[in-house]
Amino acid sequence: MKAIMLRGGGDMRYETVPDPEPGANEVVVKVHACSICGSDLHAFHGKHPRLTFPRILGHEFAGEIVALGRDIRGFSIGQRVCCDIDLACGTCGPCRAGRGNICEKLRTMGFDKDGAYAEYAAVPDFNLYPLPDAVTYDQASAVQVLGISYHAVADRVKPQPGDKVAVIGAGPIGLGAALVAMSLGAEVTILDLLDYRLQMAARLGIPHGRNAREGNLREWALSVTDGHGFDKVVECVGGLQERTVTDAISMVKRGGQVTVVGTFPENRATIPIAYIKDREIDLNFSRGNFKAFAPCLELIASRKVDPDLYISHRFPLQKAEDALRLLEARDVEAHKIVLHPQVAA
Repeated sequence: MKAIMLRGGGDMRYETVPDPEPGANEVVVKVHACSICGSDLHAFHGKHPRLTFPRILGHEFAGEIVALGRDIRGFSIGQRVCCDIDLACGTCGPCRAGRGNICEKLRTMGFDKDGAYAEYAAVPDFNLYPLPDAVTYDQASAVQVLGISYHAVADRVKPQPGDKVAVIGAGPIGLGAALVAMSLGAEVTILDLLDYRLQMAARLGIPHGRNAREGNLREWALSVTDGHGFDKVVECVGGLQERTVTDAISMVKRGGQVTVVGTFPENRATIPIAYIKDREIDLNFSRGNFKAFAPCLELIASRKVDPDLYISHRFPLQKAEDALRLLEARDVEAHKIVLHPQVAA
């Protein structure tokens, strides 16, 4: 099959590699759509903390089953599916406690197991979710990232109806977080540095947006919350910076909560520990899309969330590096980018 192989930081190649063979409890999925993630960009530059080389990237994907392992039950050839990416051991303490997303031996497709920048991918049966008829492959390739937003907001932020919630970052995860928080009754404001992202947020129905470059964020936050600060602030940026975490802390009220969702490829952050302690601000974190595929598929099938509205570009597989550089450049309006491995250039 054809695949995009990352041989090292910045060394990405379109190659012919062996077709995957399904293990006893795996299926082979013919990949019809694979979305690009900001984590893929970190990996492309060799910065993802769990990446090993050589590696086929790609962890947001959907397709049809073309081969079954010998022990597979309940799935069939030709079935349309989307695919979770976390491979938990099932036996460690977190797994036994029902928190497989923080498994002590966690492996993830696209980082320490080959992913879906390829024509085919082998996927364990416990990571498969049948697609409703109303959900397209492109829409389904957005389920994993929407699931990150869903788990973060529903399970970690836990907004109450009427809570004033600020979301920092209007990329796909931030947009999803804002939409999920709104569905739970929160009053949401979203921030970003790029006006076109804020315009997208407005088109999706997110009522309040602000460019984070405009003025002092703490003073602004106090001015729009009757002098208190936001009840909850959700950081959805990450990357090779740390400003957004301290911004989030500055914007939250006394006794409020900050949830960090963005992926930070380096272990560095300076936080105002005395400020946090004095105000009893809760600081928590969210990882992955734990148990979120089923509710997110329902959100898409019911048209409460429509990923087609924020899929901005589509590329054939061999243009994966061009797609990553487009995402990085930020000089064009790029939101969600989807690769189509079955489409010729």
